[in-house]
Amino acid sequence: MLKDHIIHLAKLGYPLTRSDVLQIATQTAVFLKVKEDPSHLLSQHWLNGFLSRWLELKVVRPSKLGMKCAKAITKESISKYFNELNNILIKYELKDKPHLIFNVDETGFNFEHRPTKVVAPRGIKVNAITTDKGAITTILAAGNAVGYAIPPYFIFKGKHMIERLKAGAYPGSGFEMTSSGWSNGEVFINYIENHFTKYLPVRDPNQHILLLYDGHTSHISLNLINNAQSKKIILFVLPPHSSHLLQPLDVATFKPLKDFYHHECQTYMRKNPGQVITRYEVCQLISKAYLKAFTPSNLIASFRKSGIFPYKKDVIDEHHFLGDALRPKVPGPPPDTPAANSDYRKFLDHLLPQPKPIETKKRKVGYRPGGVAITEEKIILKIKKVIQEKESVNKKKINPQQPQKEPSYEELDTSSSDESEMSEGDVCCICKRFSPPTLRGVLRRQVTFVDWGQCSCGHWTHLQFCVPENVDEIMNAGDFSCPHCKGEE
Repeated sequence: MLKDHIIHLAKLGYPLTRSDVLQIATQTAVFLKVKEDPSHLLSQHWLNGFLSRWLELKVVRPSKLGMKCAKAITKESISKYFNELNNILIKYELKDKPHLIFNVDETGFNFEHRPTKVVAPRGIKVNAITTDKGAITTILAAGNAVGYAIPPYFIFKGKHMIERLKAGAYPGSGFEMTSSGWSNGEVFINYIENHFTKYLPVRDPNQHILLLYDGHTSHISLNLINNAQSKKIILFVLPPHSSHLLQPLDVATFKPLKDFYHHECQTYMRKNPGQVITRYEVCQLISKAYLKAFTPSNLIASFRKSGIFPYKKDVIDEHHFLGDALRPKVPGPPPDTPAANSDYRKFLDHLLPQPKPIETKKRKVGYRPGGVAITEEKIILKIKKVIQEKESVNKKKINPQQPQKEPSYEELDTSSSDESEMSEGDVCCICKRFSPPTLRGVLRRQVTFVDWGQCSCGHWTHLQFCVPENVDEIMNAGDFSCPHCKGEE
């Protein structure tokens, strides 16, 4: 029962560590009353014996899988993709033409490499000097189902191409510069039009070529579709978040490519002590790795493992369909199990609660092609409709610039509702008002501070507005006499 629970959680994407298994096994022993003290865990020796009894279990290092990828892989989506792929292969008579089935994908490299295992003395910690990450360099790589590799297409970060960047490049490589070092829609069109088609095998003018690729938004446009149709290229977009299972280059080629790249970087650092890898060495290091990774055997295995050639729709194992397991299910009747097993099942479920699917509200998004050939007329119509809808929405969002209100120079309402009730001592002795009349014409929203001066006779006067003297002169003099008192003097 414990073995089944371990297998079940592993299939759901929540595998148990060795420590987890020992803790659960200890609590299970206490539950079954074969052990009394739960604070003393079972030993590693017990775990080794447990694994030897159940040969279907072993200790492995799991690979990372994002939640989006986990939810995207369902039996329905994979079946729909393979059915659509089969229709395209039959329609264009490509099932027996592996030399006309291609896959293209992009991957990025930086200057920092992952050190490989080395031989070193015991008892000391060994360090391997690396280079800081630096700018990203991307390549667009492609190959077909018979093992033919198209030369890489390098995308460097920058504005102006420097010839030194091309040093040691793989023969026939293409080059382009972008502000980020990543591919974009314009780069992908240039790649298809000027690089990919240049290295295609000779074929009948009416024979189509199938190109499978990851359908990033920037790689789907009417310009790209029109260009591909003119060259008899079928653009088949893979289902979203499924590259790790369905994209040939991701399945069996890019990992050895990265491993060889890290090895080449480490070799370069060892042969050039005191130096670092710069963008002028990246091209030759990637090219050496490309030559070793994009071999006929690796490319053929890539298309075979992804079920494209030979075509095999059930190539994906059941345990990969995590999307089905993570979906909310309607609870059914409990299975008929013995009472003892039922109690133990409840105990395990309490001890190791299974992941509960959370039903979230889905955002309404436009049509995004996936698992279909976007060069087919029915898909093109859908894409055009989405583009038209976006354009109409954007027009509504763009509001004409509203004329801004001119500043108002209307007279400020300087009178107070209580001014008539003020005593003579509350207003200026000159203008007989609380606010100076000369403030008329000041901006309505402007704040003006008015200085007051009090004479020894008790009169208050607006300084600056109702007396000729400068405010600073009055402040420096110390004593202030209102115009009435000055007249009497």
